Amino acid sequence: MHKIAGYLIRYHRNKQAISQEGLCKGICVVSYLSKIEQGLVQPSTEIIKQLFQRLSLTYFDDPKQLRKARSLLDSFFEKLDMRQQPQEEFQKLKKLEKSLLCSPLCVDVLLANAFMLGFEQFTESLKDNIKEYAKNLHSLKGIMNEQQLFLYYMFFGCLVYEVGKESIQSLKKAGMYQQSSHQQFHLGYQYYYLGKQSKAVECYGKAYYLASEEGNAPLMMEAALHLGNCYCMYQRDQELMYKYYHRCIKLAKVIGKEEIQAVVYYNIGSSFLSWGMLEEAKSYLERSVVYLNDNDDERVLYYQKLALVYCEMEADEKMKKALAQAKHEMHQQTSDLFRYMQIFVELHCEETTRYQKEYVEALEHICFKEDMISYGFRNFHIPYLICAYKKQRRYKEALQLKEEIDCKFS
Repeated sequence: MHKIAGYLIRYHRNKQAISQEGLCKGICVVSYLSKIEQGLVQPSTEIIKQLFQRLSLTYFDDPKQLRKARSLLDSFFEKLDMRQQPQEEFQKLKKLEKSLLCSPLCVDVLLANAFMLGFEQFTESLKDNIKEYAKNLHSLKGIMNEQQLFLYYMFFGCLVYEVGKESIQSLKKAGMYQQSSHQQFHLGYQYYYLGKQSKAVECYGKAYYLASEEGNAPLMMEAALHLGNCYCMYQRDQELMYKYYHRCIKLAKVIGKEEIQAVVYYNIGSSFLSWGMLEEAKSYLERSVVYLNDNDDERVLYYQKLALVYCEMEADEKMKKALAQAKHEMHQQTSDLFRYMQIFVELHCEETTRYQKEYVEALEHICFKEDMISYGFRNFHIPYLICAYKKQRRYKEALQLKEEIDCKFS
């Protein structure tokens, strides 16, 4: 109890911006408080009690309430594993939060709060909150058990660090404490966004297998979807692409997520478009639109791809309608990336504006200037940019991009 209490004292002291000297004056010396906070000594219950009182807190250890909170936390993390939003459990935990942050469940509550940040819209304020939780959790790392350490490193890998080396290292550390479908899935996500497709396929494959062992159908569905995405691009393997996309659709029907078919058909249609198989692309993209949700922020992408297909097929009226619909789907929150894609599509569909300066600038922004653009988006647009460079006699840049693509598929 005293070791946990010591870490809680340090956590709440830092949160209240109280110095060690200010907290322990008249209770114990500073060096002794420092050892208490590090869990290096076993202070008396009276000293612990006085330190908590100085912080205007009470150590909470009611067995009945802790069992209730433990059950809520277990349900919370189980829902996270099943790709569900644990709002109900979270709201109940919030009502008990003040007491629980002074209890042995403090770490679990902070972890639950931290993971809930993943459901919020990204803003600078959210970024600051993530940093604050990272700092608080780091201060309690010394009392974490293996399950908590797994969640700690998952939080850093998924939310604290940006896509890249630090995030991958954190996710690998999580795997040292627990091999799970989530850990492998998020590791695959990192490699996918970095364009390391063979490693992404390996991780997504492990995630699919582990999810089946865990009975986690939602994550099996997502792993199958991402494996299909990889095979759209990696080696451009139609057989494996169909295999995993069909598994994804079957699982989606089982768990009541049939709207995922919009994503699957969109990805297949986009792949066929990039391969020059226009009839197949048209068929799948038109099917994808049927399954779109009215509030899907990515609806604009579907109509952009349809416009490109109709443009290549010289179906002018359908092309104009798709362009108009894509523009209609734009709103105030539409990302800059999607707006540049819209500029590219509109200019591409008009032969007189194709390959001009604004056209090339839009493609360069899509391919090079978006920090979080996926490898799939970049891979789709690079051939258009290569063609534009050639038209502008920028052969060296065209060759460099061509070599990049060839390297990815070698």
